[in-house]
Amino acid sequence: MIDDGSGPQKRHHPQTIGQRLRRLRKKRGLTQPELARKAGVSLDLVSKLERDVRESMSWTSMIKLARALDVDPGYIAGKGGHLEPVPGAAVLTVRDSVISPGLLPGLHPDHDGEPPTLDDLWQLIERGYGAYFAGEFGVLAAGIPQLIAESRLLQSADPAAAAGPLSHAWQLAASVLVHTGRDDAAAIAAERAVGAAKDGDDPWRLATHYGMYCWVMLHQGRLDESERLAVSAAADIEPSMSRASGEQAAAWGGLMLHAAVAAGTRGDAEDADEYLRIAGAGASRIGTDRRDYWTSFGPTHVAIQRTHIMTALQRPEIALRAARQVDRTGLFKVQYGRHLLNVSRALLDRNRSDEAEEVASRAQGLSTEWFRHQSFAKTLTFDLVERKTRLSRPLRDLVTAFEDPA
Repeated sequence: MIDDGSGPQKRHHPQTIGQRLRRLRKKRGLTQPELARKAGVSLDLVSKLERDVRESMSWTSMIKLARALDVDPGYIAGKGGHLEPVPGAAVLTVRDSVISPGLLPGLHPDHDGEPPTLDDLWQLIERGYGAYFAGEFGVLAAGIPQLIAESRLLQSADPAAAAGPLSHAWQLAASVLVHTGRDDAAAIAAERAVGAAKDGDDPWRLATHYGMYCWVMLHQGRLDESERLAVSAAADIEPSMSRASGEQAAAWGGLMLHAAVAAGTRGDAEDADEYLRIAGAGASRIGTDRRDYWTSFGPTHVAIQRTHIMTALQRPEIALRAARQVDRTGLFKVQYGRHLLNVSRALLDRNRSDEAEEVASRAQGLSTEWFRHQSFAKTLTFDLVERKTRLSRPLRDLVTAFEDPA
C-alpha cells in the first residue's frame, strides 16, 4: 500500500495547497518539471503553487495533479473533517458506521431491540435530508449512526420494507463523507446504498443511488468511470417520455446530468453538450422541476448543470446565459449556493470581480458551514483576493471561512 501521507500517523495536512503539493512531489521523487509533464499541466502552475504565489487552481488541474501523485484530489485541496460542534457529530463516527465490523458476513449485527416503524424511519430520513440540504452537516453527522442502526434493525425484521430507508441512510453517510474529504469511505457508503436499494422493488430509486455513486467517483477524480456508469445506468431505465412516470423520467434525467458533468470536468465539451441536449429534451417533456427520492430534475436543474459545466469549460458568457434560466423557487440552500459559486466564477472570468464578490458572499450567507467545505469556494475566494488591492469586509469574511478552526 502506498503511503500518501494521509494515513492515521500523518493526518494533519500542511496549511497550503503549495505545501501539500511540494511534500507529495518530493515524496514521489519528482522534480517540478517531471510532475508537470506527468500531470499534463504547466510548469508555471506547479512552481507558483509550491511558492504560494498561487493559492488555488481549477478542479480539473487538481484532478490531474492528484492522479499524477496517486492521491485523492481532496487531499491536495485540503478538505477537512471538522464540523460544527454538535454532540456525536464526529466525521470518524460516520466513517466507522460505514465500515463497522458488524457489517461483515457471518457476524451478528451490532444492534438489538424493537425495530422502528417504517413511518418513524422515513421521518428520520426526511430530517436527515433536511439537514443536508440546509448545509447543516454537523447536525446530519450526529444523527447518521443512529439512522443506520435503526434502518438495519428494521432490515433484520423486514428486509423488503427497510430497503428504501436503509439505502437513503447510506446515501446520507456518503454525502457527509464526500464533503469532509473521506472519499474512499464515501464510495463504500454509496455502494452500500446501491446494495440496499437492490433489495427493494423500486428501480427508479436504485437508479438515483447509481447517480450518487457517479458523484462520489467524480470527487475521486474517476471521471471516465463516472461517465460510463451514468450512461449505462441511464440506458437501463431509458423511458418512453410519452409513457414514463415522473419518477422514472427524473431518475433517468439525473443520470444524464451526471454524465454531462463528468464529461465537462474532463474537458470534453462535445460530449457534455450532447448529454445536456438529451437531458434538456427530457426536462422539456416533463415541463416542470421535480424532486423524487431527494434527487432533483427539470428545466431549472438542466440550466444549473449547464452553468456549472460551461464555467468549468471556461465559457463564462454561455454559463451566465444559462444561469438566467434558473428558477430559484424550490431550490434547496446548498443547490442554490453551489449554483451561485458557479455564477461568481463566471463573473470573475469576465473580469467583473465586484459582482463576483457579491455573489460569492450571497452563497456563503446561505450556509457558512456548507461553504467552508467547498474546495471550489476556497479556490474562488483566493482568486478573488488576487484581483483586489484591498480586502473589503465581505471578502475578509469569505477568507475567514477557510481558516483552521483548531
